[in-house]
Amino acid sequence: MASATMNRLYLDISKGISGDMLISCLSDLGVDFTRLKNVFINSGVNLELHIDTVQRNAVTGRQTLVKESEVYAPPPLRTLNQILPLINSMDLSPPVREKSVLAFKKLALVEGKVHDIPMEKVHFHEVGAVDTLFDIIGAFWGLERLNIEEVTSCPVPWFRGEVEICHGKTPLPAPATLELMKGKPVRATEFDWEIITPTGALLVDQLVNEFKDGFTGILQDTGLGFGSCCKGFNGLRGFLWHKADQWQNKESGRDEVYALTSNIDHMTGEELGDFFDKIMQSGALDVIYLPGIMKKGRAGGQIQVLCRIEDLSRVRDVFFKYTLTLGIREAKVSRTLLPRKVLSKDIDGSDIKVKKISLNQKEYFRWEMETLKDMADKEDDSTIGLRLKSTPWQD
Repeated sequence: MASATMNRLYLDISKGISGDMLISCLSDLGVDFTRLKNVFINSGVNLELHIDTVQRNAVTGRQTLVKESEVYAPPPLRTLNQILPLINSMDLSPPVREKSVLAFKKLALVEGKVHDIPMEKVHFHEVGAVDTLFDIIGAFWGLERLNIEEVTSCPVPWFRGEVEICHGKTPLPAPATLELMKGKPVRATEFDWEIITPTGALLVDQLVNEFKDGFTGILQDTGLGFGSCCKGFNGLRGFLWHKADQWQNKESGRDEVYALTSNIDHMTGEELGDFFDKIMQSGALDVIYLPGIMKKGRAGGQIQVLCRIEDLSRVRDVFFKYTLTLGIREAKVSRTLLPRKVLSKDIDGSDIKVKKISLNQKEYFRWEMETLKDMADKEDDSTIGLRLKSTPWQD
């Protein structure tokens, strides 16, 4: 399954997360992992994939089992030097391949720190098994199938107890899991068994853009993935959602947004163009560039970005990343909004959209630019020519 809409995914990891739980959750959201199984097989890794519908506590979800084929079981993959060439040889999109490689490098770095050895000498033990390879690669692959542009999650649940690993018994959270939890918001629970595996912690570290309680938007679908542990509910819930799109009708009133501002005198025109694209993709409401003369007589300008309060952290990160500015001024500002409503009508096979604006008991109509572009292409005209000679709305 591949979605044409850019979506967001909220993960409820309050009951835990592991690699197979995430694969199961994505499967319940509609991802068909059969093709990825064939990618593994074509790369010389024979495996069996079973994703079944199961019930826990009278609730239906999916459960995944990945194991090496009994017909042919390749030697276990234990080191980066074995795992990375395999990933690079697979028929994966460049983003999925790159993210998978980075994830395993991060895991090697963490394991090396825990055991005080260089990451190149890390022996992965359980993590080198085929099921973990499938879980990590499958997570990125599945998110790509769903066109997920952002993953958010509730805070990480704390748990305690002991677990048996190849080195013997170790307290929970396991050392690698604990290292991967650093820097993330943690919430105390009463769980006394392993609800987050090292693979699950790695995926949280690599996938989650922000931790928060819930989301604000339009819920599209839900998925539920169960793990192999039968203690408690042991389910990972995923919520596919998107923000109210640009055609949403809005009432008049006031709202608050953030204005981010920085003076720039070190970027080329090409770099600025790339920044404008990236900042809008990150969720910014608007961006403008005001040219001027900066200190020491340098040609430069001021970048101003507007964003919703809930998008501030992500937009700020993109602002810094693609400008390398040394500082950003931030201010919460109020906006006054006119009532507007988007009208849609089919005319000669074209979906015509105009925005109706109300002001002082009068109505005004404004073309939506994408509508003008479509009509101009069909009529071999320009958007400005079409706008000047056409009435945007007629009943």
